[in-house]
Amino acid sequence: MGEGQIYNQGTPVPAKRKKRRRSSSTGTTLLVIFISMIIGVVIGMVVIHIKSSREIAAVREELNTVIEEQSHINVTNVYVPERPLTEGKIFMNSYKKENFRIDNGFMAYFNDEGEKISHLGCDLSYHNSSVNFDELAASGCEFVMLRCGYRGYSAGGLMEDEKFERYAQEAERVGLNLGVYFFTQAITVEEAEDEAEYVIRLIEDHKISYPVAFDTEYIEDEEARTNKTEISDELRSDICKAFCERIKEEGYYPMIYASENWMRRYLNVEALKDYDLWAPQYLDENDFLYDFTMWQYTDSGNIPGVRGEVDLDISMVDYASFVPALREAYLSEGQIETVPAQIPVTDADADAGLDVEISAGE
Repeated sequence: MGEGQIYNQGTPVPAKRKKRRRSSSTGTTLLVIFISMIIGVVIGMVVIHIKSSREIAAVREELNTVIEEQSHINVTNVYVPERPLTEGKIFMNSYKKENFRIDNGFMAYFNDEGEKISHLGCDLSYHNSSVNFDELAASGCEFVMLRCGYRGYSAGGLMEDEKFERYAQEAERVGLNLGVYFFTQAITVEEAEDEAEYVIRLIEDHKISYPVAFDTEYIEDEEARTNKTEISDELRSDICKAFCERIKEEGYYPMIYASENWMRRYLNVEALKDYDLWAPQYLDENDFLYDFTMWQYTDSGNIPGVRGEVDLDISMVDYASFVPALREAYLSEGQIETVPAQIPVTDADADAGLDVEISAGE
């Protein structure tokens, strides 16, 4: 046989036929590998896309949470009293005496349309040794002002009220709005600032929805440190301001508790016109000289849930509608804008934009 040929029944067959079959098989293998690579790339891209989508979704969810937390809070039905000034020096009581009247056994204030716009409350301390907060909440009481602490008459130490922590927890449990007051014996601005710091530590774990009040008043004990120290009207007013400003810096709402006589004789009223006043006056008819936002109308009242006599109050302001939001704005570095009004803001007014807006800072 000649070189390079195979004879089969006399017909010549190409010598490289089997090699061509191997070449076709190799091409098929390469095609499969190529397709597999494409499929692998596609699957990889799909996996990456799914993982990226999940990561993006997680980021978006986290972002939405942040946006929700930082978004503005609209507070409606807020009454921010506008204090009328007489000769530009003092703010005067502008309420109508005839609009104060007893309603279901408790004092209340009604607007000219006959709608009750005041809120019933009481103030408590360790002197009120037996309180059933479930009964108190069911009585129609809306808020409590708890004495959180005081400064001692003689040594001047800062003391927590024995009942404060328990009563604060109980008030929160039954849904009563909570405010506090501190009984001062500060004789310097620095001591007032220390008192404010002390109060802030006492209340930081509680939901404060009413003011933080600075209780300044005369002490009958001649040995009391505020009686033994000469304090001018200007200094006593600066003491009040120092406490209130420090409280305000922490996002709480400050207030001053003082009698009409104490304000007239021992305080510079004009210097304190920016702060709400809690007025003690135990008369059936309110003729308190100065404008106020809370009235302690009796020190010998009775209310279900409190054994014995108790101080009863009415608030002319629905503090709970905006005070918690002030604290929230402080914690989130929000900006606060207020719109003063001489009458309570209604829902219709709120729709028109007459509300207090607390929005996240830029």
